[in-house]
Amino acid sequence: MADQAVLNKGGGPGSAPKTNSNGLMEGVGSFGNDLASLASLQAKLAAADARESLLKALPSVVGLGVLVLLLIGGMAAIVAGFAVWLAATFHLGIGVSLMLVGLGCLVLGALLSLLCLRLLSSSFTAFRRSSEELERNLAWVKTTLTRSGR
Repeated sequence: MADQAVLNKGGGPGSAPKTNSNGLMEGVGSFGNDLASLASLQAKLAAADARESLLKALPSVVGLGVLVLLLIGGMAAIVAGFAVWLAATFHLGIGVSLMLVGLGCLVLGALLSLLCLRLLSSSFTAFRRSSEELERNLAWVKTTLTRSGR
């Protein structure tokens, strides 16, 4: 909390803007300045959360990329060999055995994809921080606007 910026020196969130001889103009200017600073800080926090989430997601994305390469490179040979083996062992047609092996590969690929997507979705929890901060900032703006007419 020590690294947070101080916006309006006249008071904390919810306090009415300062008034003097220029009263309304200073209050509006101060509020506008605070609002611009708040938007800038919110954008910086969202960018930091995005960087953190991408760093957490990087292993999963690399894993998915390697998995796709391995599936493409190795599955053709394995599927063809297994289908030929099935056809010879169970006296099936080559077409039937290729379809059965292909279906098994699709099921296995779907299960592995679900696992990787589950790992990937958990890497975006850092955005909870910026979401909570945005809610607090919007509450401050609402309170400031409702109390500024007093």
